[in-house]
Amino acid sequence: MSKRKILTLIVIPVLLISGLIIVLINNPRGPAATLILAQQRIDFGTLPEWEGTVTRTVTARNTGKNTLRILNVHTGCSYAKITAPEQIRPNEEATFHIVIDPETLPIDETTATATIFTDNPNTASVNLTIVAAAKRFATLNPNTCDFGNIRPETTYQKELTLSLNAPLDASGIRLLPSNQSVLTWQMTPDPDTDTSRLITIQLRSPKARGRFASLLTLAFPNERTLTLPVYGFIQND
Repeated sequence: MSKRKILTLIVIPVLLISGLIIVLINNPRGPAATLILAQQRIDFGTLPEWEGTVTRTVTARNTGKNTLRILNVHTGCSYAKITAPEQIRPNEEATFHIVIDPETLPIDETTATATIFTDNPNTASVNLTIVAAAKRFATLNPNTCDFGNIRPETTYQKELTLSLNAPLDASGIRLLPSNQSVLTWQMTPDPDTDTSRLITIQLRSPKARGRFASLLTLAFPNERTLTLPVYGFIQND
C-alpha cells in the first residue's frame, strides 16, 4: 500500500477521531441553562390577617453552562405575588420573593401552583407549590342567622358568638342599624371568655308571607366590618 493511501485511509481518520475525543472530554455536553429550586413547596402556615403581608424566599440555581433568563412568573392565585430575577448566570444562585396578603387569603388551608417560565427549551417551566391559610381578625359563629320557618307577626330570637382574634378594643365595636325595622340586636360580654362577645338578634316577623332576608353589619375600630345575613321563611298561620 502506498504512503498516500496509508495517510488517507488510516492516519488522517485516526487523527480526526482522536481530536474529536479530546474535544468531547474537555467540553462535556450539558444543559445550556437549567433552573433548580432549593424547594418546590413552601408552606406559610396560618397567617393572622391583622399583621399584614408576609414574605418568604426560595433560592434557585442555574446548573447549566449559559445564562438562564426568567421570562415570566404566574402565581396561580390572586393573594400572592412573586418577585423574580431577570436572569441567573451559570452555576450561580438567585432568590425568588413570595409575598402573601392574608386579607385576601381563604380561611381554610389553600394550595396554589406558581409557574416559573424560562428560556430553557427542554424545561421551559418549573412549578412551585404555595400553601397558606388565613386567621381572621374576628369571626361569627354561626356566620349566618337563619330563623327557619316562622309565623307572621311573631317575635323570635337568636344568639351568636363573636370571637375576637386580633387585639381590638371591644368597646369600639358598633352594631350598625339594619334597613329592616323589624330587627333589633345587642351585644353583651361573654361570661366564659374575654375574647368573645354574645350577639342577640331579635326578629318581629312581618305580616307578609314568604321569604324574609336582611343584612346586618358589625363595624370595628380598625375600620373593618363583618356582615351577617339574616333570613327566614314566613309561613301561613
